Amino acid sequence: MQLENTQSEFNRSDEGHNIRQGQLLTPNEAAIKLKVTPEQIRSLIRKGQLSAVNIGAGTKRPLYRITQTALDNFLNQRWQPKPKNKHKKFKRLLPVSDFFPHLK
Repeated sequence: MQLENTQSEFNRSDEGHNIRQGQLLTPNEAAIKLKVTPEQIRSLIRKGQLSAVNIGAGTKRPLYRITQTALDNFLNQRWQPKPKNKHKKFKRLLPVSDFFPHLK
């Protein structure tokens, strides 16, 4: 009973990081969703452009996990608006005088 109360208090106090089971993505899964390589995902994480959690415990290579929310935020920051259709302006040519006026 006491454990259940502690768990529910933890869930209420940690509303900023709403991580549910199944929401964490590995760099491989995130790479598949973005159609890039896992190393590109790790590079974005190291640069600080993509938020992730390192769940590794003293391993040589960090074990990153990415929330779906962090992935959505990353995509929203990188979103490019659709370019406007620019109509090509045709340059009007000046009237050309006859090159051989005497041949008429």
